Formats: sequence, structure tokens, C-alpha cells
Amino acid sequence: CEWGCCQALGHAEARKRLTEHRRTYFSREDFAEMKAAGLTHVRLCLGAWCVVGPRQGEPYVGPCLEALDRALDQLEAEGMRVLLDLHGCVGGESAKPPCGHNNGTWNPKKWDSKASLAVLKKLAERYAGRVCVCGIGVANEPSEDMRAEELARYYEEAVQTVRQAGMRAGEVAVVLPIFTEYRVNEFLKLWEEHYPKYEDCVFDLHFYQCFGSNWTWLSLERHMHEAVQRKSVLEKLPMCCVSEWSVALPEAATRGSSAEEKREIYKRFAQKQLEAYETATHGWFFWTWRDSAGLEWNLQECLRQGVLQVPTGGRDTNLLKP
Repeated sequence: CEWGCCQALGHAEARKRLTEHRRTYFSREDFAEMKAAGLTHVRLCLGAWCVVGPRQGEPYVGPCLEALDRALDQLEAEGMRVLLDLHGCVGGESAKPPCGHNNGTWNPKKWDSKASLAVLKKLAERYAGRVCVCGIGVANEPSEDMRAEELARYYEEAVQTVRQAGMRAGEVAVVLPIFTEYRVNEFLKLWEEHYPKYEDCVFDLHFYQCFGSNWTWLSLERHMHEAVQRKSVLEKLPMCCVSEWSVALPEAATRGSSAEEKREIYKRFAQKQLEAYETATHGWFFWTWRDSAGLEWNLQECLRQGVLQVPTGGRDTNLLKP
């Protein structure tokens, strides 16, 4: 996680390396390759420290808004659209690495919702009116230890904050994470009670079939079946986006397969998922464009090796048109 990386490197070395990483890891050539492959939107993930800097005692390097400005300039030049995603709230929205800090002592009281709203306000004020920005995510993968009612209150305040800062409905969607499919019914009930008064709000789900013991011993065919069933989950939601998915499977599902056979398995798995995700009103984002963890997590290589092909056509939404 970024916290651990910065802590291990020390402040001076972390600043040096992260500044260079943020400057060079992606380029306009990457965005041009994405566009040529048929992708139209990019999800840009950032921690709160990227916007307002780290709090006292935090080892993060930030703020780094100039790096975000540069990325938006390049994306805009390529004619692509952007979902800005607050990927790490102030204090963290979970104990897990995706929010920036793998923290075994975390509990919901450590999440600072008011400070996180201030981050969203600054982000929205800075990029309101920016042509390429068409969505803003208000958190990422919130812990299941956080009550749905508490998250709903934060989401309502986040919508108000973003709109008052100048990002208008019809121009910028506000993306509200449910995270896992297991909490859909909880949030549906809250949607019926509270959310109809808000325009252009989109529920966000992440679909993976490689994390947790529930997936470990499923047969390959059962994994394919479960991928298709994601369609019924998405059909329950009024507006939704799948902002993370991959073609990763548990080791047992591909055990004994050659490299070529694995590619064919991943290709079939991708096709099954994409068929389901076409149901999402606001499309999908693969995690991630480039990753050293293997083909399963690397969209660039999936496209180059023919494992995945971006569907043609589009949707009448302002967030994603694959």
C-alpha cells in the first residue's frame, strides 16, 4: 500500500520516487492506445492526500494536483472522458490496502467523513466545468463494518457538496459505492427512501471472482455461470456502474492449463463478464490499464493479446460508452 511504501522509503526518497512515478507511469501515448482500442473513459483514482496533502503523522506524499492537471490535459487532448475517484478518504474507509493503508487497527470511527467532504469540495471546485470530467466517485470499497445508513448519510452530503461546488447534474455523475454485490439489497432500500430526489447519481459495484474462500473451489464452469449471473444483480439497480473487474480466477480454476489454454480461459471469462456488464447503465472500468501482477489484471496486455475486445456501440449516458 502507499502508506507502507512511503513509510519504508522515508520522506525524502518517497517524495523523489513518487513524483517521478506520477510524472512518467502514464503518458499521452497510453491514452491514445486506449482510444484506439475503443475505450472512451478513464477512471483516475486518487487519495485525499493527493488533493489536500497528508495529515500530521501520515507518510503520504502530496498534494500533487499538478500531476492530475497534466493527466486531464492529456486525456482531454485525446478526446477521452474521466471519472475522478476518491480512492482513499481521510482516515480511510476500510482497513484494506485499496484505501492507501493496510491498517489492522482501523475501525469506522477513524474515517473522517467531514474532512473527506472537504476534499470532494476542493476537487469539484477545481474541475467543475472541465470538459473531460464527467463523473466523481465519493469513496472506494467502504468496509462492511460501516453501516449502510451511515454511508447513505455521507453519500447524501457528498452529492450536495459536489453540486454546490459547481458540478451539475447532467454534466457530472456522482458515483456512490456499494462495493460488493452482497450489500445491494441494503442500499436499494435506502435508495427508495432517500435518493430519488437526487439527479445523476450512480451506484458502483466491483466484481471479482478471485478473493475469498467462497470462490476458491468453484469449478471453471461454475465461475463462468456466476459471471453471467451478474446481469441479474445489475438489473436490480436504477443506475449503476461496474468500476472494477478483471479476468483473475483462483489458481484451482486454471490448474493444469498451459499458458495458451489460460489465455483462452481468460478470453471466455472476459466475454461472459462483458455480456453481463452491458446491463450496467453507466458501463464498466477494468482494473487496471497496466499492472505487473499478470495478464489477468493488465488491460493493455489483454487487448494486445486478444483476450478482451471492447464492445462496439454505446449508451445514452454521460459516464461510459464502451
